[in-house]
Order: sequence, then C-alpha cells, then structure tokens
Amino acid sequence: MTRRLATAARRLLRHLRLEHRIVARGLGERAILAAVAPLRLLVRRDPAVVAFGASLDRFADNAAHLFLYVSCLADPATVPVWISGSPEVVQRLRALGHRAELRWSRSGVRVALRAGIYVYSAFPSDINLWLGGGATTVCLWHGIPIKHIERDLTKPSLTGTSGATGTSGATGTSGASGLVGRLATALRRPPPDFLLSSTEQVSRHAMMSAFGVPLDRCWHHGYPRNDVLLAADRRPDRAFAAGATWQRLHDAGRVVGLFLTWRDDRSTDIVDGRLVLNLAEICHRHGATLAYKAHYNVAGPPVDHPGCVVLPADADLNTFLGECDALITDYSSAAFDVLLLGRPVVYYLPDLERYRRTRGFYYDPEALPGTACSDAATLLAELDRLLAAAELPAPGPEQAGLREELWGGYDGHASVAIAAALRAVTQNR
Repeated sequence: MTRRLATAARRLLRHLRLEHRIVARGLGERAILAAVAPLRLLVRRDPAVVAFGASLDRFADNAAHLFLYVSCLADPATVPVWISGSPEVVQRLRALGHRAELRWSRSGVRVALRAGIYVYSAFPSDINLWLGGGATTVCLWHGIPIKHIERDLTKPSLTGTSGATGTSGATGTSGASGLVGRLATALRRPPPDFLLSSTEQVSRHAMMSAFGVPLDRCWHHGYPRNDVLLAADRRPDRAFAAGATWQRLHDAGRVVGLFLTWRDDRSTDIVDGRLVLNLAEICHRHGATLAYKAHYNVAGPPVDHPGCVVLPADADLNTFLGECDALITDYSSAAFDVLLLGRPVVYYLPDLERYRRTRGFYYDPEALPGTACSDAATLLAELDRLLAAAELPAPGPEQAGLREELWGGYDGHASVAIAAALRAVTQNR
C-alpha cells in the first residue's frame, strides 16, 4: 500500500513544473520534520548501528550490494540493518540471516531513531526521512549520471558540447525565477554528509554541483552494484530472488539488454509493446534473447514473446547486466556500467532534443561511444545489423578512454573500500 501511494504521488507531481514540485515537496517535508523533531531528541544515536535502504522499498542498487557485503563481515563494531516498507523484502532478508525491519514497525522506528549512519541509494527517505535527523548520511546514488540530476535540474539545458565529456556550461545558477524559484532553492534537500562517486573527475564534472557536496566529502571508490560485473562468478546472491531468471539468461546464447531510464512527465516507458515485440523478434531470429526491464518509476508494456525475458521493474538491474552481450539504452547510467565489460551500446534517443532542452546533460549521448538511433525503424535496423555479425564488435579506443575517465582504477572492490570508510566514520562519531 505504501509503495502504491508513493507511486501515485510521484505521478501527480509530474504534472507540475519542476520548481512547483520542489516547493510542494519541501513545504510538506519541513512541516512534518518540525512536528517529529521532539521525538528524535528522546533517543541517543548509536554510531555502530548503520541503517540501509533503497528507493521505493526495493532491495536493489548500491545500498543492497553494500549491505550484503557488510552483513557478511560479522564485524561486532558495525550493526547493519535493512529498512523497507515491503514485508516481502524484510521476510526474505531475515530468512537468509540478515537484519531487516519494516519502516514503521516498532523495531523499524527504533532503528531509524538509533542508527548513527544512514546509507541510502537515493534519499534519506529510502530509510526514514522523518526520523533521520542527527544521523550521518551517506548517499551512494545509483550510477554516473548522463543527464542532469538533483540541484542541477534547474540549470539551463545543454547548449553545446565538446566530445563525450561536454557539459552544459551551466555555472550553478538556477533556471527558476521569481518567488517560486526562490522558494524552490530554499526548500531543496540538504546535501548528504558523504557522497559516493567514481573518480575525482566525475565528482568535479557532475556530482559536486548536483548534490552540493565538496570534493573532500566525495568517496571515489566505484559502485558496489558493479562489483558483481567484475567478479569471477556473477551468480546473484539469494537476497535478490533472481536465481531462475538469471539462470535463463546465463544459459541463453547472445543476450541484448533493453534498459531505458524514465521521463519526468511520464508514468509509462518510452517504448511501447509493439517496439519491444519487434526487438524480441529480431533477437529470436538471430538466436539471441532480449532482456527487457522497465525503470522502476514507470510501467512497462505487457510482452509475451519466446525471444524476450521480462525482468521485474523493481529488480536489481546490475544482477542481470553482466549477462548482456549488448545494451540498448538512452540516458541511463547503465551505459557507463557496461563500459567495465566492453560491451557494445545502442542508444535509442527519440526525444533527444526535447530532453536536451528540458533536462540537459553532463555527457552528450550523441558523443558517447556507440550508435545513436533517433527512431524505432533505425533502432530495429541497427539491432538486426549488430546481431547478423559473426562476432559483436570489440571495444575501441574511445570506449577505453571513457572507461579510464569515468572509472579510473576501479577493479571491482568498491564494497571493500566503502566498508572501511564507514568504519572510519563510525569511529569518528
């Protein structure tokens, strides 16, 4: 029920202009935070208790992968607890021996009030927005952004780029104006205490301005969700409940992933059922399998085809990404994740100019290594051409250069480095 209400609220807010959304959200948050502030003063925070959570009560993204690693350390100085509004997620984790609590259960409230550190994939609300005051916040985000995010959403859109690393040229000045714009700026979320990034260059290029976090508060360790991509055994942990679907993709021949991001003003995927079926048919004809997953913020079309495996929208994408031999995406950070594997990328960009104008980019999709398609017919022809080849193309120098820029020396051990950083935070509290 909680998730349905959250989804309905998101859909309603998408009909408002961005600055109006920020004001509406901010005013509501400030009022409730003021009301519950006395409750937070009654409980002393324990630096050893670390609360984890992910968006829309899923068990996914960087927070989930890091939680599993920290839970398996059995470090007496750290008590990791997963917080979710999903009874199914909590029961599954408990059955596997992990600590997990429902957000508004008595135990969940106690953890939210006592935890010294909040580790989340997107926002403190992944754990408990109302009871998190006073905790050290660590935002792991969920990928290197191609598109503008967070505080950069109100910047002027992209006006010109130079190569793959072209920026919007914005200087941090808000695009909103008047009273509503000033209120939106005043009511935006406070920055996290620490922010996970991949390299110093990525932090300077995007993450620092997006979150308002100084460079010395950015952790450059890579992403836990990508550790599995570089592991010798990519078999998913049972906590992700992905075994049978993963095995089907693992046993398939070539696998093409279709993973697109969401649009701010849409509640459905940018691809319709006919296009997904046509992509699946091309894959089937070439002895390949299409793996399709809608973004968890939108509803995907129903698809029933022997050449397509539909992944649950709330599943952890990177659990399956390593099984994909090629990727179809758009402005999703998955395009940067597969750089670690050297897989070919096809970009489906039917709304590029509108997206450029209304959202803006840190990295111009048309300048990234891969093939850009502006319409469905071109996308279908490109996939047919790609799969008709005896071998998929090997990574070229452009991919290698971009990988170095975005990932540096990351070697698949982000969870190890972040766990050590969390331990240092715990000791300093």
